[in-house]
Amino acid sequence: MVARREIIYKLLATKKKATSLQKLSEELETPMPHLLNDLKHLESEGLVEISFGEEKAAIMVKAKTIEDYF
Repeated sequence: MVARREIIYKLLATKKKATSLQKLSEELETPMPHLLNDLKHLESEGLVEISFGEEKAAIMVKAKTIEDYF
């Protein structure tokens, strides 16, 4: 379980921009509810940022990196 979260974070960190939950789910071939659960754990650890878009109820996810703090 922890290894999967590490993979998710590393993938998001390499993207360097927000991506939709749907697109991330397709890339990782993981159902969105399971992926969202992992993302919520990562968010509680301060590693990712989850935002809810207004357009088509999109959920966007972005990894927090050291650049975010400068």
